Amino acid sequence: MNNELTYLSPEGHTIFTSRFHRKRGTCCKSACVHCPFGYTIKKHGLEFRPVTHEDTPFLEGLAGTLDWKSYLPDNVLLVTIKGQVCGFLVKNHIVVKGLVLLPEYTDQGISRELVESYLFI
Repeated sequence: MNNELTYLSPEGHTIFTSRFHRKRGTCCKSACVHCPFGYTIKKHGLEFRPVTHEDTPFLEGLAGTLDWKSYLPDNVLLVTIKGQVCGFLVKNHIVVKGLVLLPEYTDQGISRELVESYLFI
């Protein structure tokens, strides 16, 4: 299949991207991990988990210029949708200072404001 529309998970499953779903034009209400219509986030929300030592290569590869190391250990969290890591955030006690998403999650409406609404409830 077209690699802009799908990719393989580490387990070998074909995953449809948000571009695939947009091209189809409507939400199927199946809570797809890349739903661009907001259904999955509304149904399952966003979750956060602390960064572990094993996550360091992932963060280094994704961070770009974001200085996440100076915020460790308590203020760097992985962001997940349905248990799948979609990026990470850097925060202080009242605001998200930086949000970095994996490329396949960037057009799903995940913004700092949305993340803050789940994180600081």
